[in-house]
Amino acid sequence: MKTPFWKTYAAIAVLAGLGAYAYFVESKHAPASGTPEPKAREKVFKDIEREKIEELTIAPEKGEAMRLVKQGGAWALTLPQAAPAATSEVDSLLGSLVSLEASATANENPTNLADYGLATPRLTVGFRVAGASQAQSLALGSDVPGRDQTFAKLTTSPRVFTIASYLRGTFEKKPFDLRDRDLLHVQRGAVKSLEVVGPEGSYAAAKGEHDAWTLTQPLATAADRWGVDRLLGSIESLRMDAIAADPAKNLKVFGLDRPQRVVTLGLAEGKRQVLEIGSAAPEGKLYAREAGSTLVAIIPSHLGDDLKKGMAELRAKRLLEVSVYDVEGFDLDVAGATRTYARSTSKDKGGIDVYKWKRTVPSAQDLDTNRVQDALFKIGGVEAVEFLDRPQPPAAYGLDQPALRITLRLAKSNAAPAGSTWVEMGQKAGVSYARRPNDAAVLRIDSAKADELLKAFAGL
Repeated sequence: MKTPFWKTYAAIAVLAGLGAYAYFVESKHAPASGTPEPKAREKVFKDIEREKIEELTIAPEKGEAMRLVKQGGAWALTLPQAAPAATSEVDSLLGSLVSLEASATANENPTNLADYGLATPRLTVGFRVAGASQAQSLALGSDVPGRDQTFAKLTTSPRVFTIASYLRGTFEKKPFDLRDRDLLHVQRGAVKSLEVVGPEGSYAAAKGEHDAWTLTQPLATAADRWGVDRLLGSIESLRMDAIAADPAKNLKVFGLDRPQRVVTLGLAEGKRQVLEIGSAAPEGKLYAREAGSTLVAIIPSHLGDDLKKGMAELRAKRLLEVSVYDVEGFDLDVAGATRTYARSTSKDKGGIDVYKWKRTVPSAQDLDTNRVQDALFKIGGVEAVEFLDRPQPPAAYGLDQPALRITLRLAKSNAAPAGSTWVEMGQKAGVSYARRPNDAAVLRIDSAKADELLKAFAGL
């Protein structure tokens, strides 16, 4: 009996029909302009070194054209307005151009660029390298339907290709995006002095040896170096959110004819930079300018909020800012007696420093190192409850005969050379007070913590 091949023939016919149907359906989904077939990725601009690019242009279909030029190693915006350029933004543009890859070829020789949105490109990016007479340009068109790709072409070639759509955002910039938005161009480490004038009062601070800050006006008192550093950091990082006017014809409109706050930074060689802050801008922001500039900027409110805190925010509230590990010895005056303590250092098998403390005066005695270091730690734990900026004579605070005086001998460190500092404490009518070097104020301190400190050192 012969095999009934008609069933096999029927199955083949069905499969062929399904294949034809699938082809017909998929062909309906293909865009009229042609769907690019994936190929190996290739660099759009070959053999281009970013260091040799000396001019960039961005021309959007709608909006202002922009031009950036490298001048003496620095980039500047020359169109639509002359201004220093933002280095980070230029670096991003250069990096994107040099590394730009074509995802696929859409059409080697299209007859109608409008099919790709390239008859009138939404954006054209150009650049010129040193020594070249002509610029190279990239035109960006419409997005590929259903794909995260954008049509593009070089102006020197008819070929249309695609690039990843997210790369388009790298080139879609506005003039303000490309300009340097730093308002003062100052580094906090270069600031030698600080003056602030505002509704909360005026004060001044100066940086001394080892980067230690002292408030000099309205009185000489210790400054919190980290508080000053935070304020200078806010000034260093200050950026324009927008430009209110350039040139500004009427400063009164922005409250800058009589600024609410003025911050003066003293720099090396007697140079100064002055920031003026005016009235409130929309969205809770502030108007500001560098003194003498015609540009009025809109800045975020955080700097104004910091300045509102006044001098009190910058005062050193801790009794002393000293690292325990920098103390190599100390003299202790307590209960009418003077004692001297010294630290020795050795290395363990792993090369780690091992500290040992001993009393040397009035009699030699080895001490529990942990007890000594705990006592030293307690100095940093005592903070001012109140500053008495116009103190009475020392006897009013029990400081004519201090209950405790500690003179610390400091070892040379990466932050400072060897030296010494001191602090003394007194009590009057159950209230504890303290004073420290280079500070005109007397500090009222927490009595419980003062007692703890006194007991810790008396037990040594």
